[in-house]
Amino acid sequence: MSNVHTGRGSRSQMLLAGVSLLLLQSAGIASAQTATTPAKKVEETKPLLSNEERIVLDRLVVTSARTTGKVLDIPMSVSVIDRETLQRHVVRDIQDMVRYEPGVTVSRTTSLTNPFGQLTGFNIRAMGGNRVQMSVDGSRIQEQIIDGSRDFVDPFNMRSAEIVRGPNSVLQGADALGGAVAFRTLDPDDLLNGSKPWAVEMKTAYDSYDDSFRKQVSAAAESGDFKFLGSFGHLGASEGDFSNSRADGGQWGCPRQAIWPCNKAFPADTDAFNGLMKLQWNPTQDHEVKLTGEWFNRNTTIQQMYDSSAGSTYVNTSWQRELEMERYRLALSHDWKVDAPWLDEIKWQISYSPQKRDTYSNQLRTYPTRRQQNIQVRNYGEDFLEADVQANSSFELGGLSHKLTYGFDGDLTKSNYDGYNITNNLTAGTTTTANNQGFNFPKVDTVRADIYLQNEIKLFDDRLTITPGARLAHYSIDPTGDADYKPKPGFEPKKIDETKLIKRISAMYELNDTYTLYAGYGEGFKMPTSQQLFVSSDNLFTSPPSVLIPNPNLKPESVRSYEAGIRGELDKGYFSLTAFYADYKDFIRSLQEVPGRPNHYTSDNVEDVKVWGIEFGGEYEVYENLYLNGSISYQKGTQRISASAAETAFDGAVPLTAVLGGRYLVPDWNLETELVATFAHGVTERADPNAFKPGGYAVFDAYARWKPTENVDVDFGIQNIFDRRYFPNTLTGVTNVISGPVANANNPEMQVAPGRTFKLGATVRF
Repeated sequence: MSNVHTGRGSRSQMLLAGVSLLLLQSAGIASAQTATTPAKKVEETKPLLSNEERIVLDRLVVTSARTTGKVLDIPMSVSVIDRETLQRHVVRDIQDMVRYEPGVTVSRTTSLTNPFGQLTGFNIRAMGGNRVQMSVDGSRIQEQIIDGSRDFVDPFNMRSAEIVRGPNSVLQGADALGGAVAFRTLDPDDLLNGSKPWAVEMKTAYDSYDDSFRKQVSAAAESGDFKFLGSFGHLGASEGDFSNSRADGGQWGCPRQAIWPCNKAFPADTDAFNGLMKLQWNPTQDHEVKLTGEWFNRNTTIQQMYDSSAGSTYVNTSWQRELEMERYRLALSHDWKVDAPWLDEIKWQISYSPQKRDTYSNQLRTYPTRRQQNIQVRNYGEDFLEADVQANSSFELGGLSHKLTYGFDGDLTKSNYDGYNITNNLTAGTTTTANNQGFNFPKVDTVRADIYLQNEIKLFDDRLTITPGARLAHYSIDPTGDADYKPKPGFEPKKIDETKLIKRISAMYELNDTYTLYAGYGEGFKMPTSQQLFVSSDNLFTSPPSVLIPNPNLKPESVRSYEAGIRGELDKGYFSLTAFYADYKDFIRSLQEVPGRPNHYTSDNVEDVKVWGIEFGGEYEVYENLYLNGSISYQKGTQRISASAAETAFDGAVPLTAVLGGRYLVPDWNLETELVATFAHGVTERADPNAFKPGGYAVFDAYARWKPTENVDVDFGIQNIFDRRYFPNTLTGVTNVISGPVANANNPEMQVAPGRTFKLGATVRF
C-alpha cells in the first residue's frame, strides 16, 4: 500500500516543465522546417486560425442514429462534444465535460463512508443513474450500486461523446429511459488525417481543482491495407479543493471541526492510466475490419483522518482506504459496404469487457482492553460479452424512398460481489474472517436479447421524412446459480424473464432550405437492477444500524416520451428549439423507509413521474470572427407515490439554466478566445417541504487557445473567475436541518461547487 501525499507543488512544477518541453520541441520542429524549406517561409506566416468550419453545423452523429449524419438532420435532441472541444476546454473528467450542457449533469459524492470524490454518473432530463445508458464504442458501462459510481471513462483519450436527450430506445436499447451517453475512441485516421504515413501526438494538461497533471502519447501509422493506432496516458491527482466550503459546516454545523473541518477533503493520491490499441484492415474499399483493445485503471488512496464512529467505544488514528476502478475491452468489428440491390451495408461487432470497482480499508482501533486491526474488502464487478449485428437497406417502393436499419443487439452480463472482513485481535493474537459482509449480494447472470427495425421514409421530394421503428426487447435475470447467497427469509430470489415491444415514430419536415420542423414519440422500459431485486444488508452504514430489504416483486419501469421542435440552418449559424414531455410509470425509488418498520429500507415502485421542459441551443457569427452561442434548459416534474396520492414535485427536474458564450478569433495572432457565462435559477420546490433549496447563481469562465505553429496548440482556462460560492441547482437529497451524526458523515458543505480554478494544456503533433 502506498503512502498518501497531496503533492500539489511538485505536480505544478512538473506541468510547467512538461509544457516547456513540448513548446521547445515544437519550436525546434518549426526552426528545422524553416531552415530546410525556405521556399515555404511565406506560407508559414499565414494565420493558422480561420473562420472556416467554426460553426458546429456539420458535427456528425454516428452512434445514436446507428448511421452517420449531421446533428441537425437527426429527429431527436443530440449533442456532440468533439475532440477539439474536449481539448480546448482542457476537460478534466465527465463532470467537467458536461459543464456547458444545460439539462445534463454529473454529481460528485464526498462523505466519510465514501470519501473518494466519485462521479456517480449522468443525469439527463431529470433521469440519472442506471436510467442513462453509457457505452464506449457500443460496449456497455457497468451499473451503479449503492456506494458505487459509473465513472469508468477518461474523456481525455476520446474522439467524441454523443449525448442523446430522452429515450431513443429503438436504436440505443430499451433501458435508455433518460437518454444515452456514447463515447467513441480514437481511430488511426484521427491522427493521420489521410495525408501522411505516420503521426505522433503528445498532450499534457493541468487543472488546479485537484492538481491533476495529465500526459498522453498517441501514434498512428499506415502500411498497405493496414492502419495502426496506439495511445497511452497517465493522470496524477490529489484531493479536490473545496475552498468555498465552510469549515464550520454552515447552517448544518460541523461536530468534527476540531479534528477535521467540513471544508477539507481527506488527503488523496490518484493514479489513472488509459491505453488504446487499434488495428484496422481495409482489404478493399468496401471492407473495414477493426481489432480494438482498451484498458482503463484508476486507483485512489485516501488517508482517512477522522472516523465518525470513533470516540464512544474505541480510538483510532488515521487509516488508509483504497478504491480501484478498472475496465478492459477487447472488440472485433467488421463493416461491409455490400452495395447490393436489397442490401447497402452490414456491420457486426463482438466485444468482451470485464469491469470492476474494488475497495479496501485497513483500520487500527484501540479499545479499553485490546488493540484491533480491521481489514475490509468490498468488490463489485460486471463482465460483458456483447454482440451487435446491423444491416441497412435502401429501396424505392410505392413512389417512396425507404431506408431500413435493422439488426440484433444482445449481451450476457455476469455480475459478482465479494465482501469480507478480517479482524485481527493484536492483543490476543487471534484472527477472524467473516464472508458475505457489507451487502448480501448474489451472483447474477443477465441476458439481453433484442431485435430492432427502423424505416426512414422520404416523400414530397424528400422534404418530409417519417421514421417509424420498433424493438422487441427480452431480459432474463437469473440469481439462482449462487449457492453461497443467503437470502433473507421470505425474500428468496427467483429467475425473472420479461419481453416487451417498444415503439418509436418521428417526423421531420423541411419548410425551406433554412427551417425544419420535427416531432417524435418514443417508448422505453427498464428492468429493476439486481441490487434492487436481491440485495440485503443488516448495517447500511448508519447509526443506529439500518436494514436493507430486497424487493424481488418490483415492476419494470416504463416511459412514453413526446417531443417537438424547430431548427434553423442559417448562413452564419444555426439554432434548435425543442419541447418535451415524458410520462414514467412504475418509477423505482431506492432506499425508501418501509412503513411501520423504522430503520428498514427497500426499493419500491412509484405510481408515475412526469417531466416536461424546453431546450434551446444555437450559435451565430454576428461579426467577422465573432461568434455568440447559447444553450438553455428548463425542466419541471411531478410525481405521485400511489394512484390516490396527491402530486408533489419531482426533485430530479432542474430549474431554468442558461449557458451564454462568445468566441472571438484573432487570425493574425493565431489566437482564439472564449467567454462563457452560466446563469442558473434557484430551486423553488421540492417533494419534501423541509428540503434544502439551492439559490440562483451566475458563474463566468474564460478560455484561450494559441497556436504558435501549425503543429502546436496551447490551451488556457479559468473557471469561476469571480470565485462565486454556490450550491449547484441540481443538488438533491439534502434537508435544511440534519442530525449531528449525519453532519459528521455526510456534511452538505462538501457539495459546494468548486471555486476559482485554472487550467493549462498543450498539444504537439509530429
